[in-house]
Amino acid sequence: MKVVSTGSFDDLQQALTAEFIRAIKAELEKVDTPDDLVEQLTGSIAFAVTSVLDDVAGFEADGRPVSPTLTFQTSDETLEGAGGNSWMHEYVYRLLPAAFERSS
Repeated sequence: MKVVSTGSFDDLQQALTAEFIRAIKAELEKVDTPDDLVEQLTGSIAFAVTSVLDDVAGFEADGRPVSPTLTFQTSDETLEGAGGNSWMHEYVYRLLPAAFERSS
């Protein structure tokens, strides 16, 4: 496998962020919770998860620093990468409203 940068990494990480939001929202909607609380919790949880993946705060495993690096498999032999950390957490609150659009 080879890691490349074709310029689609940002679009892919936004799509993954939107999928995290959708999945978290779906799980929270399974419990009897007011809509505004579901939206607030969805944003908070998605932001926390993406921040860990983006290595915003850093963490350690077995006393050693670990820095996750996000890649996407775009073909059988190609991984799309950014060459460093992702920045999905920056998109959570921009993408959140679309997940909660309600029909009038």
